Amino acid sequence: MELEQAIELLKTVVKDNGVNDERHIDLGLIPVEKRALFEKAMVVSKMAIIEGKLSQEDFKRLVHLDI
Repeated sequence: MELEQAIELLKTVVKDNGVNDERHIDLGLIPVEKRALFEKAMVVSKMAIIEGKLSQEDFKRLVHLDI
């Protein structure tokens, strides 16, 4: 899975928690049969951050976790 694919996938499960306008990735929105795919997307994203290919701030912006 490419990083761009991972980001697009993770954007689909970002939820506003209604408190202080904070957002998070809500694993409860993922159908059980697709959970492995989303887990892979999270690993791909985390590895890109660890390897310095993407900053955590950029990840949050791209996935729409920042407000």
